[in-house]
Amino acid sequence: MKSLVILGAADGSVSTYQRARELGYHTIAVDIRPSAAGVAYADEFVQVSVRAPEQVAAALLDRDDIAGVLCPASDVGLPAQAWLARHWNLPNPLPERAVQASVDKQVFREICGRLGLPSYGSVGGVPGPELVAAAQQLRFPALVKPVDSSGSRGVVACPGPRRLESAFTEALAFSPAGRVVIEEYVDGDHFSVEALVENGRVAFHAVTERTVTPPPYFVTSAHLLPAGLPASANEQLVAMLNAVCADLGYVNGPMTLDAVLGRDGNLYLIEMGARIGGNGLAEVIDTHLGVDIVAGMIAAAVGEPLRLAGHAPRPTLVHLLTSDRAGHLAAIEGLDQVAAMPEVQRLSLFAEPGDHVRPYEQAGYKLGQVVLCADSVAALREAEAKIRGTLKFLLGEQHVAVPLP
Repeated sequence: MKSLVILGAADGSVSTYQRARELGYHTIAVDIRPSAAGVAYADEFVQVSVRAPEQVAAALLDRDDIAGVLCPASDVGLPAQAWLARHWNLPNPLPERAVQASVDKQVFREICGRLGLPSYGSVGGVPGPELVAAAQQLRFPALVKPVDSSGSRGVVACPGPRRLESAFTEALAFSPAGRVVIEEYVDGDHFSVEALVENGRVAFHAVTERTVTPPPYFVTSAHLLPAGLPASANEQLVAMLNAVCADLGYVNGPMTLDAVLGRDGNLYLIEMGARIGGNGLAEVIDTHLGVDIVAGMIAAAVGEPLRLAGHAPRPTLVHLLTSDRAGHLAAIEGLDQVAAMPEVQRLSLFAEPGDHVRPYEQAGYKLGQVVLCADSVAALREAEAKIRGTLKFLLGEQHVAVPLP
């Protein structure tokens, strides 16, 4: 049996472990945390950091069964994915430029500017007086971000220049590189883009309408398909993605991007990853269109062609289950009622009674997710509201119910 090495076992990777097994692969999870959600779904576990490819290679020395290496739903392990693919002489290793654009937000901003794509003001570097002076030339409000984090970790809203230095301190706590990027805030409608690239061109893409939490965190709380992106903007998007792939030398594999359709009518690419996205994106696209982007990612990793069979689109939504406060999870009520709803296609929980939960300030702090499908967007919204009123996460000895956002 051929094996897939999967770098990272956070909740966003669970669907990759499940699908790989269905496709007949032996899965090897690499994560420093034995308690990570995906470990329970793997056939084999290697307790090594995904930032240490040499240690991963040493732990899997003399293996002749490895067919591919993946890093779903997180940018952290992409440099290791590229290194290991070359070390093991596997198909489609990530180009170095694609890795850099994924793990360094400033690099991606520079690429967009060089390609002449719709852009906005940004500056980056090591925090200090020079960076403060450069940032003061931007239009505020702005966002201060670690250049090398994902899942909204360390993103700080900055209403004006006086807030810069404290925002730098907050963002730096999430930057291994010790650098930040300051970006003018683009007001508009938020979207996520999932794409599969084959032979250097976009072979498939799907756009979701992305709901985010209010400032200061801007964390994803739901994805909806169809997204309602205007046809002209969608055509513009494909051309932009093809230009980015050509610049990166990216030939085969998945891409995930955040984008904003600005009030000025321009579509702005915000950031990218040479991987699939998390937060239920694979599940919602499969339910909506019948296109399996996880299988597409695996096909690229092992050097096989894409298979893009699908079905007529159906309105689909993924709602993320979260808490607005910290505490110990005492009980969960309403699971059976929610699971029995006809709109519910999949209910996944990433926390159980006894766990310590945290307020939803980062994507990794979600408690679960629900994929819904209905005949109309209005019906989806009604079902989503019903879930909010039915599913209760009870915290602490007093069993205080956490209201779902």
